[in-house]
Amino acid sequence: MIKEYNITLTGGFKEAKNRPIKKKKRSDLTWYYLGLVGQIGYVVALPIAGGAIIGSLVGGTLIGIFVGFVISVFGFIQVIQRVLQKKE
Repeated sequence: MIKEYNITLTGGFKEAKNRPIKKKKRSDLTWYYLGLVGQIGYVVALPIAGGAIIGSLVGGTLIGIFVGFVISVFGFIQVIQRVLQKKE
């Protein structure tokens, strides 16, 4: 079942340009930044903890922590890059 939609734009570019920009509410930004901090916490803590646990099972706890640290650095960089791309 295919539906067709006809969309008509009125007012043109001038009307769109003169429309006021809606600012985000402060509470929206607060939740965004709290979510970001939580995401960074998981990206950093979980690989280090997982590396320590796997390293203790294998017999090289320090090696596991180091591998987890390297993974967490790359994850942290990816999160920051996504945030910076979203801001632009």
